[in-house]
Amino acid sequence: MRVAIVTDHPSHSAGETIIAESLREAFAGQMSPLETADVVISTSRAAARNVTAPLGSPHICYLAETKNTPQSHSMAQSPPRLNPSTLEMSAVSVTQTETQATARPGHQGITHYLAGNGIAANQLRQSIGRPVKVIPPAVDTQLFRPQKLRRSEHYLTIVDEGNISGLEVAIAASQIAGRELLVVTEPNFELPDLQAEQSHVQFVTANDDSVLYQHLSECRALLCLSSADFDVHVIRAQACGTPVIVPAGGGIEELILDAEQEGPGTGLLFEPSTPESIASAMLEYERRPQKCSAMLASAHAQAFSPTRFAEEIRAFVEAVVTSTVQAVADEPLGGEQRRAA
Repeated sequence: MRVAIVTDHPSHSAGETIIAESLREAFAGQMSPLETADVVISTSRAAARNVTAPLGSPHICYLAETKNTPQSHSMAQSPPRLNPSTLEMSAVSVTQTETQATARPGHQGITHYLAGNGIAANQLRQSIGRPVKVIPPAVDTQLFRPQKLRRSEHYLTIVDEGNISGLEVAIAASQIAGRELLVVTEPNFELPDLQAEQSHVQFVTANDDSVLYQHLSECRALLCLSSADFDVHVIRAQACGTPVIVPAGGGIEELILDAEQEGPGTGLLFEPSTPESIASAMLEYERRPQKCSAMLASAHAQAFSPTRFAEEIRAFVEAVVTSTVQAVADEPLGGEQRRAA
């Protein structure tokens, strides 16, 4: 099977970049130029606009974040000779024994969608009128493991270009809660000018993953202020057994197990994204720290492993390609005769 992976670098979010890298690893040795591909996988709607899949090859669009889901989408109807149940091919379970048919290319030539989280999948389902399979992106957590050490009492937040806007909110929240905050940045990252010096805040630079691992393992909990649907640090923190406090209402909340629900969890949600609500979540965690299980967090992070991702994505793509080939062969004229007609 020959696979062409199409990305749109100027518009890439961090989640899309992770997906593109994960796809390349999953299909290593099977990569192909677009014109000879058996299947095309695009990582955003912007990328999908720039490609046309070869005749007879399916085009799968993997949307990592809700901001990329179409608000309106007019999927072309299947031709009468194809079974309409083919529109369920992007459902959660796709096997080669299901109806051997494929959807005619719809908006931007896309025949199938994948989603990186349930919220994006639901938005797609409402737009295109059929179920959409969820395959969460992959995160390499090999270096990130729980340590048997006594944690510090400070909180941690990680700042990069994707969540710089949340820095002052995190600083204000920690001040309201009366807690120390460690802000980790990438090398050469320029922080914005803060209105005033904050004695409870310390800034450090993580030169590599080993330094980040140490900080994630030592802090009381990670504060995530990202507005994206996917944040690799949320997964890495849980891999270290570290509780995570994240915003509710977006795809990112699906990355944790809510400790406010029945049974233990791996973190807490806050809403709205105000200093007061975040400080409240911090103090709520401290009142009942036993609700967040380090063992559960580490196990939950493994659900995002590259091995799991590769197995799921390959199974889905192989089922789509097999169904497409069979559907063409089952057409009245036969695939080759129809293309020559």
